[in-house]
Amino acid sequence: MLALVAALFVSACGSDDDEKQNPPRPITLMTFNVLCSLCNLQEYDPWAERLVYFEDIFARYDPDLIGLQELTPLNGEVDQVLAHAPDRSAVYFHPEDRPPYPDATIVYRTSRFEELEHGEYWLSPTPDVPSSSGFASPQLPRLVVWARLRDRAGDRELYFATTHFDNNSPSQELSAPLVLERTAPWTKTHPVIVNGDFNSRPDSTAYGILTGGFQNAFDLAAEWHVDTNQSPEPAYDLDDRIDHNFLAGEGVGWTVSSWVVDLTVYGDKQRYPSDHFPIVSVVEY
Repeated sequence: MLALVAALFVSACGSDDDEKQNPPRPITLMTFNVLCSLCNLQEYDPWAERLVYFEDIFARYDPDLIGLQELTPLNGEVDQVLAHAPDRSAVYFHPEDRPPYPDATIVYRTSRFEELEHGEYWLSPTPDVPSSSGFASPQLPRLVVWARLRDRAGDRELYFATTHFDNNSPSQELSAPLVLERTAPWTKTHPVIVNGDFNSRPDSTAYGILTGGFQNAFDLAAEWHVDTNQSPEPAYDLDDRIDHNFLAGEGVGWTVSSWVVDLTVYGDKQRYPSDHFPIVSVVEY
């Protein structure tokens, strides 16, 4: 009888063996501005070809979490990307009463993460008004898309957001404080990842504001390197970085084992897949 009671208790409450079967493990994190499908068709290959390049990038790094920027509402581009990133789902702005706007899109591995809630806010003086702008003129509508996820590896929750700051000044330095303000409550309760195209180099005002509340995975990385199929290896200027993986969370001990920038070229013309490079960080908390 005692053995039966003990077995029922373990079944209801879980066991140490359960935790050992699915322990915490590192997250491979990517941010990638993919270049809009209609942009700069003279210098970059057609969208259909670039989708195949993206598939190679996703296969080589096998990221658990991806922040994508510059997808458009045309032709179901989010679904097109997901077709080249199997076993993943996406979070982006697609309300019922207006067209989708996937300029900032979260992609996560469904076998590892469970989406608990999600939302968005706009980089504008009226951040809760959909499609609003106003931090610069001209300025496209820009937003932050976020999700609260359960990480099945260790049964923990985290907050993940991705964004695309506008490239017209002063939008960057006005967007940065808003992101810190909106993220601050999450940092008190969750590990936080915020990544994207911030259009902000390390010497910019906006970057200084962001690093007042976030840590850049690059600065925590045990090592960094360029990954490329070009010979000789092309130069990469760290001072020109505008795509970042930021980390935060009160009491969270983030570690970063590596930081990689991918400079692989593709196709007969040996072109880059985008005018931005994929940035990949292996992080752990």
